[in-house]
Amino acid sequence: MRKVKYFFRGRLFPCVLLFAAAVAGVAALAVWLPRLLAPVAALERAFSFAAALDVVISDALPEKKTARLMLLFLPWVGAALCLFFREKKQEFLRRERVDLGHGGLFSRVAALSEQATGLPAGRVRSLEYLPAGRDFYERLLADLEGAKERIWLEFYIVDRGVFWGNVLAVLEKKACEGVDVRLIYDDFGCAFTLPDDYARELGKKGVRAAVFRPLKPRRGFSKRDHRKLAIVDGVCYTGGANLADEYIGERIRFGHWKDSVVRMEGANAFSELFLRTWYALRPSDGIVPPQKSEEGGLPFVPLADDAAGSERLFPAVFCDFISHAERTLFLTTPYLSLPRGAADALSAAARAGVDVRVLIPHIPDKKPVFFLTRAYARELLRRGVGVREYTPGFLHAKCAAADGRYALVSSYNLDFRSFYVQAECGALFESETFAADVERDFLACWKQSAPPAKANAFVRALGKLCMLFAPLT
Repeated sequence: MRKVKYFFRGRLFPCVLLFAAAVAGVAALAVWLPRLLAPVAALERAFSFAAALDVVISDALPEKKTARLMLLFLPWVGAALCLFFREKKQEFLRRERVDLGHGGLFSRVAALSEQATGLPAGRVRSLEYLPAGRDFYERLLADLEGAKERIWLEFYIVDRGVFWGNVLAVLEKKACEGVDVRLIYDDFGCAFTLPDDYARELGKKGVRAAVFRPLKPRRGFSKRDHRKLAIVDGVCYTGGANLADEYIGERIRFGHWKDSVVRMEGANAFSELFLRTWYALRPSDGIVPPQKSEEGGLPFVPLADDAAGSERLFPAVFCDFISHAERTLFLTTPYLSLPRGAADALSAAARAGVDVRVLIPHIPDKKPVFFLTRAYARELLRRGVGVREYTPGFLHAKCAAADGRYALVSSYNLDFRSFYVQAECGALFESETFAADVERDFLACWKQSAPPAKANAFVRALGKLCMLFAPLT
């Protein structure tokens, strides 16, 4: 009931209401006007032709063009939706502009990352893989209790409960002690979990909060801040877990919730990443001096993409990660709808003899999205990639490991939204010890998994049809 109340009282409800009214109005016009006035039918065709021309000459991905053109089969409504999904010109990372030298994967990704984001590769004093949300919860609380200077949090979802209640209690105490406490949360991600005026409520408790892209009818819902980032003095966390009870097992929603997070000491690049978002939302705040880079420790590459239409880093990094795998390639993702280039790279690696495995959930959190995930899973299986479903529950981890040498932990799902639309972050590591931890966790989950359920001809055909529209989700 609380989520329903937040929905009807929050900013999301009027946006949804206005969108539904617009679609209903256009649908009514499509049904009645052609009957009353013949020239209107010709006008509709001209409108559809203009919409089709706009799609063809755009710089969008081929998959997105196909999906938008399919909408034109609907009179009036299709053309209107086609223009609704229109995007500003988006630049994709052109690797020929980067001097990648003859180094391995790490040096290549470091060059790509610095060109796209301005964040150079760095070093961490210590590195710890946390294979469950409960581990993240316990380690985070301990670090929060010891905070002396800053606590900066950036999360897609914040939900009031045991997890957030205990975190907030520490944040209030630390704010009273003079610690710089800040929180960025996404307005769409928290539309069902937090009241509309929650940022103001937090301000009264000493927690400075900024809301990412407050929902407005004309703004759209696609470009969201999907990052999971916690910075406590010199410690940084990133991965798949949000600040909500299902992530730590306090609330059981979809069986066992499997997640993963990485804890780093000294990853100062993420502090700069957080501040970029903070100053974009609150430009009047005072400037915080940058932290010094670490001199020694384990190397890592910070990965980040913004939701503002800048160059996208992850598609290039993901394909490089796949192409460099020689023996093993293990991937986990809750949602699977890969762009054609990424799917081709996976199948090419499998044909070259690499042990390519992808782990997805068995119990879905969103059934329509899960139907699409299974459709893509069956396609990968057909192309020689191993795919299984984590049977104990919902797999939300977003990790990758290759050859027992490289590992990646991030907020990126393997879908179009994470690849091309949302703000995301993560880190790539070249460490046999850390990669072994990630692989060990993956193989333990793989043993508890099973192949996707077989589908009849109707389900397969419906899945193919849904895959046409996946780029618009």
